[in-house]
Amino acid sequence: MKTVSILAPLAILSLSHLLTPVKSNPSSREPLAQVHEEHAHDHHGQGSSNGHGHGHSRKPNFLVILTDDQDLRMNSLDHLPLVQKYLRDEGTEFTNYYTTTAMCCPSRVSLWSGQFAHNHNVTDESPPHGSYTKFVSQKLDQNWLPTWLQKAGYSNNYIGKFINGVSPTLKHAPKGFDKDHWEPLVAPNIYTFYSPVFSTNDGPLEAHTGVYQTDIISDKSVAILDGLAKNKSQPFLFVVSPTAPHDEVWHTPGKANVEFTPPVPAKRHEGLFKDLKAPRHPNFNPEKNDKVSWIGQLPRLSQLDVDRIDAKYRARIQSLQATDELVERLVKRLKHNGQLDNTYIVYTTDNGYHLGTHRMYAGKQTAFEEDTNIPFIIRGPGVAKGVKSNAVATHTHFPATVLKLAGLPVPDELDAHSIPVLANKAVYGKDQSSEAFAVEFWSQAFMENSTGRYDTNTYKSVRLIGHGYNLLYTVWCTGEKEYYDLVQDPFQIKNLYHKAKPSLLDRLDALLNVLRTCKGPTCRDPWSVIHAQDPKLGHGKKHVRSLKDALDKKYDVFYSDFPKFEFQSCLQYYLPSNEVTTPAHDEL
Repeated sequence: MKTVSILAPLAILSLSHLLTPVKSNPSSREPLAQVHEEHAHDHHGQGSSNGHGHGHSRKPNFLVILTDDQDLRMNSLDHLPLVQKYLRDEGTEFTNYYTTTAMCCPSRVSLWSGQFAHNHNVTDESPPHGSYTKFVSQKLDQNWLPTWLQKAGYSNNYIGKFINGVSPTLKHAPKGFDKDHWEPLVAPNIYTFYSPVFSTNDGPLEAHTGVYQTDIISDKSVAILDGLAKNKSQPFLFVVSPTAPHDEVWHTPGKANVEFTPPVPAKRHEGLFKDLKAPRHPNFNPEKNDKVSWIGQLPRLSQLDVDRIDAKYRARIQSLQATDELVERLVKRLKHNGQLDNTYIVYTTDNGYHLGTHRMYAGKQTAFEEDTNIPFIIRGPGVAKGVKSNAVATHTHFPATVLKLAGLPVPDELDAHSIPVLANKAVYGKDQSSEAFAVEFWSQAFMENSTGRYDTNTYKSVRLIGHGYNLLYTVWCTGEKEYYDLVQDPFQIKNLYHKAKPSLLDRLDALLNVLRTCKGPTCRDPWSVIHAQDPKLGHGKKHVRSLKDALDKKYDVFYSDFPKFEFQSCLQYYLPSNEVTTPAHDEL
């Protein structure tokens, strides 16, 4: 597989030796009315006579396969040969793709709204701060990707998991999916592999016993695709969302907490991968642990814990085999129906997952790579084949990406621009590839083998990936801070905060101060906001577009005077007044 660098090759450099600025990607907020024929081909020779990439006026279709809790950093994709054959080999994989809040509900809302969680304010899995209840009460379906596509004539269809909280009494379709096909999994049977419950278009509950959830979704998806093929003049968005490899979740009446058990594979896959173990990366159950907050207090995992982790890892990979088969079946059905060449197929998940990382048993909810760096593969007209791209992107980039490919206007209030998914980057105009984004979290943390909860898991991070640097800087509600240089330490073993240069930390504090409350253009270009604050340095607004630019010594005093962000307390929800600067600063 060929690797395409948007950042240019990442040199193994320390920050003190940065020599080359981040290469920008020309982009535009204007709609991509069509990708002309001369732009559709690249040197791989991909493209089709019927595709959007060849200048046809017919709008493209979008098939989104959205899994649940699927890891990238523990190599799950390597065990999915059909995903590799039909998507990786036929499309582009974005290796620097992230969720900005590592939890199902906030992440999925960001995926469809194009907003960071501090803007859409769905910050948990359960009410009052999360779930479908919070989503509905805030009317977030009034202005999001499905409604924009629906207004442009798209048929929008959904099957599988939406977000937690879709229940027998709250199962109606959100706007955007209300005119076509809406078939969500319904609680408390969202995460039960052999007893799923669906509801079609707010109709009666449809319970299945003894039939594998992903197989049911596969059968239903083929039927939906066949129905969509009857009217090929109408473009469609179709989201297929099985819950694998998420744990099974059991609700016991009278108990406050739910019980998590390993995912269950289809019976035909139970015997696979008998000797497979979770990867033993350097951050797996380390002897030394310099982490902060609750993670720094964890003891080493016992051998029994490690054995259970390996068993869970096998179960996760086994449970994904039916999803792997689903991918092949849907691609073949699109081809059979004559719609493959005009369809963008996206494979992604809501958040990542850790097993044994930094002594944590199993779960997500942290800012570490295992939880935030997630799969994202796209194939379709004009997309390069068999390529890995290191362009930086997040779930907040997804709505703009779809709108751009559909030739529709991209609202300026979106927190991120389009991902440069097409082989020809010239079509993106003046937009730049992202360098910095926020990772944020406000809820309790827990590990999926216990009922314990950790109240000090509220944090905000800035993630920076550019030419020669790859950084994570986190401010915790406890007042503790972390800084990792992932070029030198890709597994985030050594917290370098107390050894970092103050001038560098000043830049990271300023960047986090902007990103923590950013909206729209501010999220897309935080450096220009920072340098608009001082009239004496106003020229910097044009010249500072990256950390490399900002590290110029002439800005040292400016950054040292910038206010520093901190939490007043460890709340388990987003309250703007709990997130302050010292000294107080109202302009950011």
